[in-house]
Amino acid sequence: MDIIRVENEGYAQYEEMLLRRDKLRKEAYILQGRFMKEFGDLITAVFEKKISCIQKKKTIAFCQLAVNRGTSIDQSALQAYIQKEMAKYKWQLKQMIDENDAAHQMTEIPPEDVAKIKKIYHRLAKNLHPDINPKTNEIEGLQILWNMVVTAYRSNSLEDMEEAEILVNRALKEHHISGMTIEIPNLDEKIAKVKEDIRQIKSTNPYQYRYLLADRERMREQRESLRKELEEYEKYEKELDQIMEQLLGEGVKITWRMN
Repeated sequence: MDIIRVENEGYAQYEEMLLRRDKLRKEAYILQGRFMKEFGDLITAVFEKKISCIQKKKTIAFCQLAVNRGTSIDQSALQAYIQKEMAKYKWQLKQMIDENDAAHQMTEIPPEDVAKIKKIYHRLAKNLHPDINPKTNEIEGLQILWNMVVTAYRSNSLEDMEEAEILVNRALKEHHISGMTIEIPNLDEKIAKVKEDIRQIKSTNPYQYRYLLADRERMREQRESLRKELEEYEKYEKELDQIMEQLLGEGVKITWRMN
């Protein structure tokens, strides 16, 4: 099923580096999951309390503006304003909750399954990787299959990877890609780009989390820092509640509209 490549000088290095980059991306993905499994509940609680404070602060600002103008507060207008202002934060919170839930569902798999997944991925990447085979970016069905391969690879799902291999091999036959000759232009530039990708992955989070996750004292400090941040937001939220109560006590009027 292999495609045929014109022997560009350095091609073997390019292919090896692509697989190396993908391996690092997978490791970063797993490290992100481990990080969220350890700290996700606290991180989510902190962010949830943070956006609660933001919402209350914006509500106070809206009400204060009405006070300054000497007008009553239109409850419908207030709700519409808050909904618009908080949409981005609520979306971020949902993404964080979903990521946290997914991290807590992650399970370890046997080393032999990990090895099988790696072998299948390497076989498929040599024919379907979009940085190797330009047809993958041109044909929607191949793009979908490649995304399926990447997802199965990163999540260490042997069953999904084996299913993907069957579908990929069928698709390669249907699109007459088996035996196709390709040449990768500007190989030196592409190698330089992959090298930079590798450097970037290794020098930033989530890949850098591996040092934190291997150090119990640093993990304890991280939890303590998050708990302290949560307490600070809880204190701030109480202060905002007091400000709102003071505004209402000064005779602010709210106009409630029936649906």
